[in-house]
Amino acid sequence: MQRLIVIFILMFLNTSRAQSLFLNTNGFSVPNCDHIAGEQCYSNIVCDVNAKYRTIDGLCNNLNVPWWGAANTSHLRHVYPFYGDGIYSFRKQIDGSPLPGARLINLKLFLNKQFPSWNEHNTLFMEWGQFVAHDTTDLPPDPSITGGCCLVRNKYPIQCQYVINVPLNDPVYSKFGQTCINFVRAITMANMNNCSSIPASFPVMSTHYMDGSQIYGSNKQLASELRTFQDGRLRSEFNSNHQEFCPQRSRTSSQCESSSDSQFCFLAGDRRVNQNLGIAVFQTMFLKFHNVIAHSLQTINPQWNDEKLYQETRRFIIATIQHINYAYYLPILLGKDFTAKRGFNKPAVYDENLDPSTAQEHSTGAFRVLHKEIPEFFNLISKNMHNVQHAVITEWLDKPDLLPYNDNYDNMIRGLMESSTRQEQPSYNPLISNNLFLKTKPKFSGNDLLAIDIQRGRDTGMPPYNTMRSICGIPAASSFDDLLDLIPYDDVQKLKELYFSVNDIDFMVGALLEIPAKGAKVGPTSRSILAESFYRYKNGDRFFYDVLGQPGSFTSEQLKVIKSITFGHVICATSSIKHVPYDIFLSLSQRYMQNYVDCGTLTLNLDPWKEKSVEAYY
Repeated sequence: MQRLIVIFILMFLNTSRAQSLFLNTNGFSVPNCDHIAGEQCYSNIVCDVNAKYRTIDGLCNNLNVPWWGAANTSHLRHVYPFYGDGIYSFRKQIDGSPLPGARLINLKLFLNKQFPSWNEHNTLFMEWGQFVAHDTTDLPPDPSITGGCCLVRNKYPIQCQYVINVPLNDPVYSKFGQTCINFVRAITMANMNNCSSIPASFPVMSTHYMDGSQIYGSNKQLASELRTFQDGRLRSEFNSNHQEFCPQRSRTSSQCESSSDSQFCFLAGDRRVNQNLGIAVFQTMFLKFHNVIAHSLQTINPQWNDEKLYQETRRFIIATIQHINYAYYLPILLGKDFTAKRGFNKPAVYDENLDPSTAQEHSTGAFRVLHKEIPEFFNLISKNMHNVQHAVITEWLDKPDLLPYNDNYDNMIRGLMESSTRQEQPSYNPLISNNLFLKTKPKFSGNDLLAIDIQRGRDTGMPPYNTMRSICGIPAASSFDDLLDLIPYDDVQKLKELYFSVNDIDFMVGALLEIPAKGAKVGPTSRSILAESFYRYKNGDRFFYDVLGQPGSFTSEQLKVIKSITFGHVICATSSIKHVPYDIFLSLSQRYMQNYVDCGTLTLNLDPWKEKSVEAYY
């Protein structure tokens, strides 16, 4: 009875919330008890309506609903979750049989579909997507499980009941005797502040906003650990070549996440800083950019104390990230014409009724489709434009040891700029489909990222692909053959072999198989989900960089400076690289030398931040 009352209240509240622009649903259409549980878990919040700076944990961005978008609050859902028991167990097919195995789906549909031709965009573009994902999404496995689940498969604890079975004839794993891929269910809101609900829902451990939380952290304790509390700077460490990097994490062994023999283990605002060399470069780059800007602001405002310098610099860095994302990244990801038509190139208009929270369909669905862009290796390219090393991506997972040596930081950035990402295709590269976090001792053990992404969708109650089509304004398919409007013929035939009904197809599977929309990197269904999320991140954020009329709004002169910034400014300010591409996300095969920009011309005039008063800040 209590749950029915809460659902009724939520449905009533829906009528006053902003409508969705990209989906055939209300702005907040699902009566998710956890999403309103903030009223219980954050009942004593007092917000400063005149605060110029956003909080570290995302609280008080929305003054009416202070917990919207805050760290450790649940995902928004566009569609009611699909569970077999309506609560937490994996959904089944229409005929009551289990869904096809996630590894089997990869083998039948994706693994042997590899297109090695060049893509027009570079791996810098690919890595930006991960950088933004780490800012707005973070759903780790249940922390109560410390070991692997394969030894206790289909037994208690419940978090281990859905390991991924390996087919007996698996072309990779069977010859090594591997029959199981580890899978631990995600942490739920039941683990968080006693804010549990039915059906199960899942927290975003970072803030939901695009607020640089991967740099600064999402809680006060970590944010403090990352600061020097001098001159507004972030903590950093220097290698033997006097190059600046993220600080080292305190540890007593060579263990760094899943790596057992890592010499370096960086600390940043996001726990995944060491996941791969590309994200470690980005984290280092923006740490250095923060310290560069802090020094520049201190030079023109020597009267500012540490707190003022830190907050103004953080505000500047967040604005830079938001501007690059909306001006340069999204037009490529979603399509230039699409983003222009939908107003992504216009200033944000803050809507206090728009819930900015990350959608479950976005974080464990549409945004994971971009895993198809991850290359097999990173190129390290010297200043003489020689490829000095191919760093196989799976050999350096949770092991950033390569980065601090010699000129590898600069070489990695050049490699990201000059190397093409994978051609548009539904498959993931073979290494992350077979050898993710590979171990050979005491016996062979590999992981399959694509299978894990499919399984994570089931874990979080992801609606089937056909349901997602319909809320994106695409006619629902009555039969498998109706999928031919977006999915190639051969793939549709294999879907018939794998699934009992067209209504059983996993969203991740259908989204990957969709032919990319015109001018976009993803299919129409994924594009609508992504567009909805980025619309919310922008217009549901009271502190978004070009929102006017708020205590934290920039002046018109400051906005001119921010809107002149490109990713090239960041690279030039934080490396020894002398030239950057004018079209920063284009691959080398798509541009020529005359399309490079001299770093000496990419300077920033911070005079609009100079205070006229010389009084000290308190």
